[in-house]
Amino acid sequence: MRRRPMESDSGVATPVEMIVLLLFGVMAMALLGYLGALHAAGVEVTSAAQSAARAGSMAASPTAAQQAANAAVQQVLVGRCGGGTSTRLSWTPSPTGSWRGGAVTVEVRCTVTNRALGGPFAGGSRTLVASDMQPVDRYRR
Repeated sequence: MRRRPMESDSGVATPVEMIVLLLFGVMAMALLGYLGALHAAGVEVTSAAQSAARAGSMAASPTAAQQAANAAVQQVLVGRCGGGTSTRLSWTPSPTGSWRGGAVTVEVRCTVTNRALGGPFAGGSRTLVASDMQPVDRYRR
């Protein structure tokens, strides 16, 4: 009995199907890489907020705390935020109304461009926001 050509080719991937699978795989890897870089940037912004809040809580006054928080953010996010950063510090006084024993809250905003993340998308940007609160160190001189 003679085989028909259609039966002998069943179950075999053609070159066109392989190219489609390859393109899908490349696009999936690019998207996963972009999402991973975006997550890493978010972790760095969270770390910057924690560092800034801790630096601010160790300062002697609210003015010095703002300067310390700005310096900490610039040190942690060096080169990450192509669109710029902003640091907002607020504090709540202690029950006696003084700086010592209060709490410092820092909010960090970082605008990251998609091109800096190495994403498959050419334009646009993402703004990442993180905040942290630390108690003001009572015993620091």
